[in-house]
Amino acid sequence: MLSFLMRTFVLSFSIFWRALPCWALLFGILYALFSFLSSSPLIFLFLLMLAFGTLAVYMIFVHIRSGLIVADEVTPTDLGKLFKRSFKFFRFYALINGIFGGLSLLMFYVASNLGIFDFELLENVIFSGSDEDIMTFYAELMHPAAYAYFAFMQVLSQLFYGALAVPMAANAHACTPKGRDVEIFWGFGAKVIRMFLLNLVSGTLIVALVAVYVFLLLTMPIFDGLTILQFEDIEDIAAPTNIASYAMLAALVLFPIAGFVWMVSLWCAGATVCFMDHRDKLQAAKDFEMARVYEKPMSIDELRALRNSRMTGMPAE
Repeated sequence: MLSFLMRTFVLSFSIFWRALPCWALLFGILYALFSFLSSSPLIFLFLLMLAFGTLAVYMIFVHIRSGLIVADEVTPTDLGKLFKRSFKFFRFYALINGIFGGLSLLMFYVASNLGIFDFELLENVIFSGSDEDIMTFYAELMHPAAYAYFAFMQVLSQLFYGALAVPMAANAHACTPKGRDVEIFWGFGAKVIRMFLLNLVSGTLIVALVAVYVFLLLTMPIFDGLTILQFEDIEDIAAPTNIASYAMLAALVLFPIAGFVWMVSLWCAGATVCFMDHRDKLQAAKDFEMARVYEKPMSIDELRALRNSRMTGMPAE
C-alpha cells in the first residue's frame, strides 16, 4: 500500500502541471461563452447545467490520460472519441449515482425506523421549517447514533465511488485513434480498497490545507501591511495599493484553485495506477493460461528419456 501511495503522489505532480493549461483553456472558453451570452445569463446557466456532467468527466479523463502519457501507456488522444466517451460514461455515472441515491434514501428510512431519526420531523423541517422543528432535528443530528450512521454512509459512499476509478481510467485509456473500446463498467470494483485509503489520505490533506489557508488568510498583510484581524470593522477594509499586497492577494486567490486541481490530479493518479496494476494482473493470468494451453510438445527423444527415467528401478517381469 505504501508503494501505491508513493507512486500515486509522484504521478500526481506530473499530472498537475499537464492539466493546468487544460483548466485555463476551459475557464477561458466558459468566460468567452458567458461574455457572448451576457445579455441572456439564463441561457448560459442552462447550457452549463446541460454540459456540466460531461465536462466534469471530460476533465477527469484529461487528467487520467496525462498520467497515462507520463507512464508511456498511450498513443496520441482522439479528442472526438474522448468527448463521446465522456458523455457515455457520464450517463453510466448518473445511473450509478441514482442507484446509490436510492440506496441512501432506503438506509435513511431504515435508520428512521430504528429510532436514529424522526422521519416525520424531517418532513416538517422541509415543508414548514419552523425554528422549533429545526432545533429539534439539529439536536437529533448531535446524537452518537447519528454520527455512527453518517460515518457508515460516508464509508459506503467512498467505497461505492472508489469502485468507479478503474472503469474511468480504462475508458480514458481507450480514447485513441486505434484504441480498443472497452465495456463502460470494465474493472468496476477493482482496487477499491486502495482508492478508499487514498481518499482517507487526501481528505486528511484537505483538512490540513484548509487550516493552513485560513491561517494565511487571517495573518498575511494583504492590505498594505495590515491583516484582516487588524481591522475592527469589515467595512474599513480597502483594496491594496502596492504590488506586494496584490501579489499576496493573488497568491491567496490561486492557492485554493491550485489545491483543487492537485486534488483532482491525486485522485486521477490513483485511478491510473490502479488501472495499470489491474490490467497487468489480468494479462499475467491470461499469459499463464495461454502458456499452459499452448505448451511446447515434447519431442520423441524427450518422451523416450522420460519413459526410461520412470522405468528405472522397476522390477523385471
